[in-house]
Amino acid sequence: MRIFYSIILFLFILTNCFAQLPIGRDTLTVIENGNTYSLAWAGGINSSNVSNIDLNFDGIKDVVVFDKGNQFGTGKFRCFIKTGNAGQATYSLNASLSNNFPTIKDWAILLDYNNDNKEDIFCSTSAGIMVYKNVSAANTLSFQLEKSLLYSNYNPGGVPQLSNLYASGIGVPAIADVDKDGDLDVLSFTSGGFELHYHKNMSKELFGSADSLSKFDMVDGCWGKMTENNCTVTFSQCALMKTFYAEPLTINKTNLHAGLCLTCIDLETDGDEDLIMGDISCSVMQLVKNTGTPTLAIITDSTKLFPSAAQQIKMNSFPCVYLADIDGDSKKDLLATPNAFGSENFNSVWYYKNISTTNTLSFNLIKKNQFQDEMIDVGQNSYPILFDYNADGKKDLLVGNFNYYNPTFNQSRLTLFQNVGTLAQPAFSLITRDYAALVSYSFNCVMPTAGDIDNDGDVDLIVGTSNGVIHWLKNTAGAGNVCNFSQVAVNAFSFTTLSAIASPNLFDVNNDGKLDIIIGTKNGRIAYYQNIGTPTSPSFTLVTNTFGNVNVQGAITEFGTDGFASPFIYKDGSVTKLLVGNVAGRVFEYLLPNSYTANATFTLINNNVNSIFEGGQSTLCYEDINNDNIRDLFVGNCSGGLAYYSSKAPNVSVKENSNLEKLDVNLFPNPVKNNFTIDVKNYGNVELKIIIHNALGEQISNEKIINGLTKISMANYQDGIYFVSIYFSDSKNNNLIGVKKVIKN
Repeated sequence: MRIFYSIILFLFILTNCFAQLPIGRDTLTVIENGNTYSLAWAGGINSSNVSNIDLNFDGIKDVVVFDKGNQFGTGKFRCFIKTGNAGQATYSLNASLSNNFPTIKDWAILLDYNNDNKEDIFCSTSAGIMVYKNVSAANTLSFQLEKSLLYSNYNPGGVPQLSNLYASGIGVPAIADVDKDGDLDVLSFTSGGFELHYHKNMSKELFGSADSLSKFDMVDGCWGKMTENNCTVTFSQCALMKTFYAEPLTINKTNLHAGLCLTCIDLETDGDEDLIMGDISCSVMQLVKNTGTPTLAIITDSTKLFPSAAQQIKMNSFPCVYLADIDGDSKKDLLATPNAFGSENFNSVWYYKNISTTNTLSFNLIKKNQFQDEMIDVGQNSYPILFDYNADGKKDLLVGNFNYYNPTFNQSRLTLFQNVGTLAQPAFSLITRDYAALVSYSFNCVMPTAGDIDNDGDVDLIVGTSNGVIHWLKNTAGAGNVCNFSQVAVNAFSFTTLSAIASPNLFDVNNDGKLDIIIGTKNGRIAYYQNIGTPTSPSFTLVTNTFGNVNVQGAITEFGTDGFASPFIYKDGSVTKLLVGNVAGRVFEYLLPNSYTANATFTLINNNVNSIFEGGQSTLCYEDINNDNIRDLFVGNCSGGLAYYSSKAPNVSVKENSNLEKLDVNLFPNPVKNNFTIDVKNYGNVELKIIIHNALGEQISNEKIINGLTKISMANYQDGIYFVSIYFSDSKNNNLIGVKKVIKN
């Protein structure tokens, strides 16, 4: 028995030795038209809710975007820290703070329900609303479940009828202090009809404070005396309905839809709440004006030309709006985003600045891609690969996608970023959003992989599409030349995968010197097509649709039979490994046998590598981009953005730090605002110096370390990434002993 447990312990230790990749969340410089992205690796934004919260405890409201990405699975919180002066809508990314938020689906908005100046999370749960309380302390962001489900009494004044406070997961309810008594109430459409329920929070009445969510009364079954159906508002409805506590309730039970998003707004600051409504079947928002009182709403006017005829909010489907201070001027601005898959995805965060100089509200459209214009965002889904397109010896970044939204035809494209940095310090600059002119082929989804499949010395591209077909972009440039993909062989190899959505990866599986194709498919499996052609004329035949018996299908209750496997196979020394992204956004790692056979089963090493979650439908590229002989990871997702995980991330112990650790060197703070300090202990009388480079490899500073505690000013440097190289120095030589990455923001 003791031997048995020893074996189990050994296997556990062995498994965990393989379980994590030597990488951490990091950043690289990305440039578009000469402008450096401030949020380059934020991960993209599609269908989102926008809220304010102080993330870093500096007394300034930051922004959290909850992006559900698409129709699959759990959403992702993206955390943006306010920078710059009041009146400037400038932000930096703090990716790690996303891990402090709970796992949530469908929708999430942040509001302070208990008046402690800390925003709490109201979010979707089955047919209702769940609440997480902000319990942050000691400058650590933290939330705990406060209410797993809000309940409301649907018969106040009579025999209590307690049930879940209904809120659809398709839409978003309005949560605001409707009656102006100091606690948060809820407006939500009925489950199958077109009336609006007003759920009054009874916290103030019962307890004298706003810090309870224990009792709501549905005091108005037809708030505003209006109905909404198919983008049309009808006034003076529900004449016999209860409007406040006492009157009889006679609700029309016609079953329509429940996909509406609601935002309360006191547009004229007259003390009662107006309402902005979005409908799943509509392309525009609708403003309805309240001419009643805070306790008895009467809607008598509506307009679809909101906020104005010239700047109307109009999206392909289901626009929603949120109020948040974006520029730090303490006035609520307006953000419009789609709440449905298949709507705007590249320009999907419309920022309207509140330009009013009085206590009223007036909105002016600033841009349609707030946050998105500062990050890599290729629309719906992202499929990254690295290859050297211009033969300069540096790997460039190519990103496929499902599509960029287009009002007439959604377009699947390849987006190319050239590596304009150095081998050790890469940086990317956008070249084109339609590389190889694939938009003209009308492919539905383009998922690339690169390799020299015809053995002519240059790199070809293989592209999979959503119908399970593979296309060959043949490089006719020849070795050492800029790639030329003017020849596109549609359905080049005359096969279609068993399960559609073909995510290909080129690799010599059987070690015969020819590149084979493994293809991740929609059912969570991987197909293996062996190259049976000649070295110069590839031809592929199906070996198996269940390569290694790999199955990354998501939970059936959440994803049905979908898996969306996205494979990346590679050599780790003499060992072959496989990384696979899936529909739930996780990363799986498998160990392959030394010699592959068709019936082999691969060993699952980890089903949640590095606890990576960047949004649903994760896609992977695991290659060395910074020339340190350790692989780095690019992760795509359903929102069209990318995350970058580096072997040189500040929280990863790698070779670059080993000599520094021997010298007991500390650099702080990092990130830095104005100055950082280098603290060097026990280095004796040896002279040290530092040289600072920017992200493009340009030297910008050369300074001596004059004592063990040296302060370095970065006040005059632009925000971005810098590399601090520390050297032993004598009269003849500079001997590099280590490099530290510093982020200035």
